[in-house]
Amino acid sequence: MTLIASHSHRALEVLGPRYPDLTLVSEGRSGMVFTGHAGGPDGRAVAVKVAYPVDGSAHYSSAMARFRREAEIGARLAHPHILRTSPVEVLDGIEFYEMDAAGPIRLDQLITAAHPPGYARVLTVLQQLADALDYAHAHGVVHGALRPSTVLLDPTGQVLLKGFCLYTNETAPHPSLAPAAVGNPAYMAPEQWHDATVERRVDVYALGVLAYEMCTGHARVGYDRSGVPEIRPIELAPNHPLRADVPMHVSTAIRRATNRDLDVRYGSAGAFVTALTHPEEAQGHSLPTVVPPRNAKAHAPWMLLTLVLVVATAIFVGIPSSPRDELFALLLPSGRR
Repeated sequence: MTLIASHSHRALEVLGPRYPDLTLVSEGRSGMVFTGHAGGPDGRAVAVKVAYPVDGSAHYSSAMARFRREAEIGARLAHPHILRTSPVEVLDGIEFYEMDAAGPIRLDQLITAAHPPGYARVLTVLQQLADALDYAHAHGVVHGALRPSTVLLDPTGQVLLKGFCLYTNETAPHPSLAPAAVGNPAYMAPEQWHDATVERRVDVYALGVLAYEMCTGHARVGYDRSGVPEIRPIELAPNHPLRADVPMHVSTAIRRATNRDLDVRYGSAGAFVTALTHPEEAQGHSLPTVVPPRNAKAHAPWMLLTLVLVVATAIFVGIPSSPRDELFALLLPSGRR
Protein backbone atom coordinates (compact mmCIF):
# COMPACT_ATOMS: atom_id res chain seq x y z
CA MET A 1 0.00 0.00 0.00
CA THR A 2 1.38 3.43 -0.96
CA LEU A 3 1.93 6.22 1.53
CA ILE A 4 -1.02 8.23 0.21
CA ALA A 5 -3.35 5.20 0.13
CA SER A 6 -2.52 4.33 3.72
CA HIS A 7 -2.98 7.99 4.68
CA SER A 8 -6.48 8.03 3.14
CA HIS A 9 -7.42 4.98 5.20
CA ARG A 10 -6.04 6.69 8.27
CA ALA A 11 -8.09 9.83 7.50
CA LEU A 12 -11.26 7.73 7.21
CA GLU A 13 -10.58 6.17 10.61
CA VAL A 14 -9.88 9.49 12.33
CA LEU A 15 -12.50 11.69 10.68
CA GLY A 16 -15.23 9.10 10.11
CA PRO A 17 -16.83 9.52 13.56
CA ARG A 18 -16.99 13.30 13.07
CA TYR A 19 -18.31 13.13 9.49
CA PRO A 20 -20.64 10.15 8.97
CA ASP A 21 -20.66 8.57 5.50
CA LEU A 22 -17.19 9.99 4.81
CA THR A 23 -16.13 8.95 1.31
CA LEU A 24 -12.99 9.70 -0.70
CA VAL A 25 -14.00 11.36 -3.98
CA SER A 26 -10.80 12.84 -5.46
CA GLU A 27 -7.08 13.40 -5.05
CA GLY A 28 -5.73 16.79 -6.12
CA ARG A 29 -2.37 18.52 -6.15
CA SER A 30 -2.64 19.73 -2.58
CA GLY A 31 -4.76 17.10 -0.83
CA MET A 32 -7.51 14.50 -0.83
CA VAL A 33 -11.19 15.47 -0.87
CA PHE A 34 -13.84 13.51 1.01
CA THR A 35 -17.58 14.04 1.27
CA GLY A 36 -19.68 13.45 4.35
CA HIS A 37 -22.14 15.04 6.75
CA ALA A 38 -21.44 17.45 9.58
CA GLY A 39 -23.31 16.84 12.84
CA GLY A 40 -24.59 13.34 12.12
CA PRO A 41 -25.99 11.27 9.22
CA ASP A 42 -28.80 13.78 8.68
CA GLY A 43 -26.58 16.82 9.07
CA ARG A 44 -25.35 19.32 6.51
CA ALA A 45 -23.51 17.86 3.52
CA VAL A 46 -19.89 19.01 3.47
CA ALA A 47 -16.60 18.33 1.71
CA VAL A 48 -13.48 17.71 3.76
CA LYS A 49 -10.01 18.27 2.34
CA VAL A 50 -7.16 16.36 3.95
CA ALA A 51 -3.51 17.29 3.51
CA TYR A 52 -1.10 14.73 2.11
CA PRO A 53 1.30 13.16 4.60
CA VAL A 54 4.60 14.92 5.13
CA ASP A 55 7.52 12.61 4.41
CA GLY A 56 10.26 15.20 4.08
CA SER A 57 10.24 15.42 0.29
CA ALA A 58 9.98 18.75 -1.51
CA HIS A 59 6.81 17.62 -3.30
CA TYR A 60 4.85 17.13 -0.15
CA SER A 61 6.28 20.26 1.46
CA SER A 62 5.02 22.31 -1.49
CA ALA A 63 1.66 20.55 -1.37
CA MET A 64 1.32 21.29 2.34
CA ALA A 65 2.09 24.99 1.82
CA ARG A 66 -0.53 25.18 -0.89
CA PHE A 67 -3.06 23.27 1.21
CA ARG A 68 -2.70 25.74 4.07
CA ARG A 69 -2.82 28.75 1.76
CA GLU A 70 -6.06 27.57 0.08
CA ALA A 71 -7.72 27.11 3.47
CA GLU A 72 -6.45 30.43 4.79
CA ILE A 73 -7.66 32.44 1.80
CA GLY A 74 -10.94 30.54 1.50
CA ALA A 75 -11.73 31.33 5.14
CA ARG A 76 -11.02 35.04 4.59
CA LEU A 77 -13.14 35.60 1.48
CA ALA A 78 -16.91 35.86 1.79
CA HIS A 79 -18.59 35.92 -1.61
CA PRO A 80 -21.57 34.00 -3.00
CA HIS A 81 -19.44 32.54 -5.80
CA ILE A 82 -16.38 31.62 -3.73
CA LEU A 83 -16.36 28.28 -1.92
CA ARG A 84 -16.34 28.83 1.83
CA THR A 85 -13.72 26.98 3.86
CA SER A 86 -13.05 26.60 7.56
CA PRO A 87 -9.67 27.20 9.21
CA VAL A 88 -7.26 24.26 9.20
CA GLU A 89 -7.60 21.76 12.04
CA VAL A 90 -5.41 18.86 13.15
CA LEU A 91 -6.91 15.71 14.65
CA ASP A 92 -4.67 12.77 15.59
CA GLY A 93 -2.07 13.88 13.06
CA ILE A 94 -4.62 14.41 10.26
CA GLU A 95 -4.57 18.00 8.97
CA PHE A 96 -7.84 19.00 7.30
CA TYR A 97 -10.37 21.73 6.64
CA GLU A 98 -14.07 21.74 5.85
CA MET A 99 -15.79 23.19 2.79
CA ASP A 100 -19.36 23.67 1.71
CA ALA A 101 -20.61 20.88 -0.52
CA ALA A 102 -20.66 22.19 -4.08
CA GLY A 103 -22.32 19.38 -6.01
CA PRO A 104 -20.74 16.77 -8.26
CA ILE A 105 -20.28 18.85 -11.43
CA ARG A 106 -17.00 20.58 -12.30
CA LEU A 107 -16.57 23.01 -15.17
CA ASP A 108 -14.36 20.61 -17.13
CA GLN A 109 -17.24 18.13 -17.18
CA LEU A 110 -19.55 20.85 -18.49
CA ILE A 111 -17.07 21.86 -21.22
CA THR A 112 -16.69 18.33 -22.62
CA ALA A 113 -20.33 17.28 -22.18
CA ALA A 114 -22.14 15.78 -25.16
CA HIS A 115 -24.35 18.87 -25.22
CA PRO A 116 -22.16 21.83 -24.16
CA PRO A 117 -23.86 24.87 -22.63
CA GLY A 118 -25.29 27.51 -24.95
CA TYR A 119 -23.73 30.93 -25.16
CA ALA A 120 -26.24 32.44 -22.71
CA ARG A 121 -25.20 29.87 -20.11
CA VAL A 122 -21.52 30.49 -20.89
CA LEU A 123 -22.02 34.20 -20.21
CA THR A 124 -23.71 33.45 -16.87
CA VAL A 125 -20.83 31.23 -15.73
CA LEU A 126 -18.20 33.76 -16.84
CA GLN A 127 -20.03 36.65 -15.16
CA GLN A 128 -20.19 34.80 -11.85
CA LEU A 129 -16.51 33.89 -12.10
CA ALA A 130 -15.60 37.48 -12.93
CA ASP A 131 -17.57 38.75 -9.93
CA ALA A 132 -15.71 36.33 -7.65
CA LEU A 133 -12.31 37.21 -9.11
CA ASP A 134 -12.85 40.96 -8.96
CA TYR A 135 -13.94 40.62 -5.33
CA ALA A 136 -10.81 38.62 -4.47
CA HIS A 137 -8.58 41.04 -6.37
CA ALA A 138 -10.05 43.94 -4.42
CA HIS A 139 -9.00 42.11 -1.24
CA GLY A 140 -5.40 41.59 -2.34
CA VAL A 141 -5.82 37.99 -3.45
CA VAL A 142 -4.98 36.42 -6.82
CA HIS A 143 -6.21 32.94 -7.67
CA GLY A 144 -3.14 31.98 -9.66
CA ALA A 145 -4.37 28.45 -10.37
CA LEU A 146 -7.65 29.07 -12.19
CA ARG A 147 -8.63 26.09 -14.35
CA PRO A 148 -11.84 24.13 -15.00
CA SER A 149 -11.40 21.77 -12.05
CA THR A 150 -11.39 24.72 -9.60
CA VAL A 151 -14.83 25.81 -10.81
CA LEU A 152 -17.70 23.88 -9.23
CA LEU A 153 -21.45 24.04 -9.63
CA ASP A 154 -23.70 23.83 -6.60
CA PRO A 155 -27.03 21.92 -6.70
CA THR A 156 -28.82 25.03 -8.05
CA GLY A 157 -26.31 25.47 -10.89
CA GLN A 158 -24.56 28.46 -9.35
CA VAL A 159 -20.80 28.77 -9.74
CA LEU A 160 -18.46 28.26 -6.78
CA LEU A 161 -14.77 29.01 -7.20
CA LYS A 162 -12.12 27.35 -5.03
CA GLY A 163 -8.34 27.01 -4.78
CA PHE A 164 -7.11 30.61 -4.34
CA CYS A 165 -3.35 30.47 -3.80
CA LEU A 166 -1.62 33.84 -4.03
CA TYR A 167 -1.51 37.28 -2.45
CA THR A 168 -0.68 40.37 -4.46
CA ASN A 169 1.60 41.75 -1.74
CA GLU A 170 2.69 38.42 -0.18
CA THR A 171 2.27 39.54 3.44
CA ALA A 172 0.76 36.19 4.40
CA PRO A 173 1.64 34.48 7.68
CA HIS A 174 2.62 31.32 5.82
CA PRO A 175 5.62 31.03 3.45
CA SER A 176 5.23 32.45 -0.04
CA LEU A 177 4.33 30.20 -2.94
CA ALA A 178 6.10 30.47 -6.28
CA PRO A 179 3.51 31.60 -8.90
CA ALA A 180 4.76 29.04 -11.44
CA ALA A 181 4.41 26.22 -8.89
CA VAL A 182 0.68 26.65 -8.34
CA GLY A 183 -0.55 27.29 -11.88
CA ASN A 184 -1.56 24.88 -14.60
CA PRO A 185 0.54 25.33 -17.78
CA ALA A 186 -2.51 25.39 -20.05
CA TYR A 187 -4.01 28.37 -18.19
CA MET A 188 -0.94 30.25 -16.95
CA ALA A 189 -0.15 33.73 -18.24
CA PRO A 190 3.36 34.10 -19.71
CA GLU A 191 4.60 36.22 -16.82
CA GLN A 192 3.55 33.56 -14.32
CA TRP A 193 5.84 31.04 -16.00
CA HIS A 194 8.82 33.11 -14.87
CA ASP A 195 7.63 33.59 -11.28
CA ALA A 196 7.24 37.31 -11.89
CA THR A 197 5.21 39.39 -9.46
CA VAL A 198 1.64 38.41 -10.19
CA GLU A 199 -1.44 40.58 -10.19
CA ARG A 200 -5.05 40.36 -11.31
CA ARG A 201 -4.27 40.06 -15.02
CA VAL A 202 -2.92 36.51 -14.61
CA ASP A 203 -6.47 35.54 -13.66
CA VAL A 204 -7.86 37.51 -16.62
CA TYR A 205 -5.64 35.40 -18.90
CA ALA A 206 -6.89 32.15 -17.35
CA LEU A 207 -10.50 33.33 -17.56
CA GLY A 208 -9.96 34.02 -21.27
CA VAL A 209 -8.80 30.44 -21.77
CA LEU A 210 -11.88 29.14 -19.91
CA ALA A 211 -14.09 31.28 -22.14
CA TYR A 212 -12.38 29.81 -25.21
CA GLU A 213 -12.98 26.27 -23.96
CA MET A 214 -16.63 26.89 -23.13
CA CYS A 215 -17.30 28.59 -26.47
CA THR A 216 -15.69 25.76 -28.47
CA GLY A 217 -16.57 22.77 -26.31
CA HIS A 218 -12.96 21.59 -26.44
CA ALA A 219 -10.60 21.37 -23.49
CA ARG A 220 -7.23 22.95 -24.14
CA VAL A 221 -5.48 20.02 -22.46
CA GLY A 222 -5.70 16.88 -24.57
CA TYR A 223 -3.81 13.70 -25.28
CA ASP A 224 -1.81 12.61 -28.28
CA ARG A 225 -2.11 9.17 -29.90
CA SER A 226 0.20 7.61 -27.34
CA GLY A 227 -1.82 9.03 -24.44
CA VAL A 228 0.68 11.72 -23.50
CA PRO A 229 -0.95 14.98 -22.29
CA GLU A 230 -0.53 17.94 -24.63
CA ILE A 231 -1.60 21.57 -24.59
CA ARG A 232 -3.55 22.49 -27.69
CA PRO A 233 -3.10 25.96 -29.20
CA ILE A 234 -5.80 28.59 -28.90
CA GLU A 235 -7.15 28.96 -32.43
CA LEU A 236 -8.91 32.27 -33.03
CA ALA A 237 -9.25 32.85 -36.74
CA PRO A 238 -10.06 36.47 -37.71
CA ASN A 239 -13.67 37.12 -38.73
CA HIS A 240 -14.71 33.57 -37.88
CA PRO A 241 -17.17 32.68 -35.08
CA LEU A 242 -16.20 30.00 -32.58
CA ARG A 243 -19.57 28.35 -33.15
CA ALA A 244 -22.97 29.25 -34.57
CA ASP A 245 -24.46 30.86 -31.43
CA VAL A 246 -21.31 32.77 -30.42
CA PRO A 247 -21.08 36.36 -31.74
CA MET A 248 -18.14 37.22 -33.98
CA HIS A 249 -16.62 39.78 -31.60
CA VAL A 250 -16.14 37.15 -28.85
CA SER A 251 -13.03 35.85 -30.60
CA THR A 252 -11.57 39.36 -30.49
CA ALA A 253 -12.34 39.69 -26.78
CA ILE A 254 -10.73 36.33 -25.99
CA ARG A 255 -7.68 37.23 -28.08
CA ARG A 256 -7.25 40.40 -26.04
CA ALA A 257 -7.78 38.61 -22.69
CA THR A 258 -5.10 36.05 -23.55
CA ASN A 259 -2.65 38.53 -25.04
CA ARG A 260 0.97 38.17 -23.91
CA ASP A 261 1.23 41.95 -23.49
CA LEU A 262 -0.09 43.06 -20.08
CA ASP A 263 -0.93 46.50 -21.44
CA VAL A 264 -3.20 44.95 -24.06
CA ARG A 265 -4.90 42.48 -21.73
CA TYR A 266 -8.07 43.61 -19.93
CA GLY A 267 -7.40 45.23 -16.59
CA SER A 268 -10.06 43.23 -14.76
CA ALA A 269 -12.15 40.08 -15.13
CA GLY A 270 -15.29 42.19 -15.18
CA ALA A 271 -14.01 44.29 -18.09
CA PHE A 272 -13.39 41.13 -20.11
CA VAL A 273 -16.90 39.77 -19.50
CA THR A 274 -18.39 43.17 -20.37
CA ALA A 275 -16.58 42.99 -23.71
CA LEU A 276 -18.30 39.67 -24.46
CA THR A 277 -21.63 41.48 -24.68
CA HIS A 278 -20.39 44.84 -26.00
CA PRO A 279 -18.54 44.57 -29.34
CA GLU A 280 -17.05 48.05 -29.00
CA GLU A 281 -15.31 46.97 -25.76
CA ALA A 282 -13.80 43.89 -27.40
CA GLN A 283 -11.50 45.75 -29.74
CA GLY A 284 -9.04 47.68 -27.61
CA HIS A 285 -5.48 47.14 -28.80
CA SER A 286 -5.85 43.49 -29.71
CA LEU A 287 -6.75 44.07 -33.35
CA PRO A 288 -5.47 47.50 -34.41
CA THR A 289 -7.24 49.06 -37.35
CA VAL A 290 -5.02 48.78 -40.39
CA VAL A 291 -5.53 51.48 -43.02
CA PRO A 292 -4.91 49.96 -46.45
CA PRO A 293 -2.28 51.77 -48.58
CA ARG A 294 -3.57 54.13 -51.23
CA ASN A 295 -3.62 52.83 -54.77
CA ALA A 296 -1.86 55.46 -56.93
CA LYS A 297 -3.51 54.22 -60.13
CA ALA A 298 -7.00 54.35 -58.63
CA HIS A 299 -6.52 58.00 -57.61
CA ALA A 300 -4.79 59.13 -60.85
CA PRO A 301 -7.93 60.52 -62.66
CA TRP A 302 -8.92 62.65 -59.64
CA MET A 303 -5.40 63.91 -59.21
CA LEU A 304 -5.25 64.92 -62.91
CA LEU A 305 -8.58 66.74 -62.73
CA THR A 306 -7.46 68.61 -59.59
CA LEU A 307 -4.24 69.64 -61.31
CA VAL A 308 -6.14 70.95 -64.36
CA LEU A 309 -8.50 73.01 -62.16
CA VAL A 310 -5.60 74.52 -60.21
CA VAL A 311 -3.75 75.52 -63.42
CA ALA A 312 -6.90 76.94 -64.99
CA THR A 313 -7.66 78.99 -61.88
CA ALA A 314 -4.13 80.39 -61.80
CA ILE A 315 -4.30 81.37 -65.48
CA PHE A 316 -7.74 82.89 -65.08
CA VAL A 317 -6.75 84.98 -62.07
CA GLY A 318 -3.70 86.27 -63.95
CA ILE A 319 -5.79 87.73 -66.81
CA PRO A 320 -6.23 91.59 -66.63
CA SER A 321 -9.62 92.82 -65.45
CA SER A 322 -10.91 94.24 -68.78
CA PRO A 323 -10.26 91.13 -70.91
CA ARG A 324 -11.61 89.04 -68.02
CA ASP A 325 -14.88 91.03 -68.01
CA GLU A 326 -15.19 90.50 -71.76
CA LEU A 327 -14.61 86.76 -71.23
CA PHE A 328 -17.37 86.69 -68.60
CA ALA A 329 -19.70 88.44 -71.05
CA LEU A 330 -19.04 85.80 -73.67
CA LEU A 331 -19.40 82.81 -71.31
CA LEU A 332 -22.41 83.81 -69.24
CA PRO A 333 -25.95 83.82 -70.79
CA SER A 334 -27.52 87.21 -71.29
CA GLY A 335 -30.03 86.67 -68.50
CA ARG A 336 -27.26 86.35 -65.85
CA ARG A 337 -25.03 89.31 -66.88
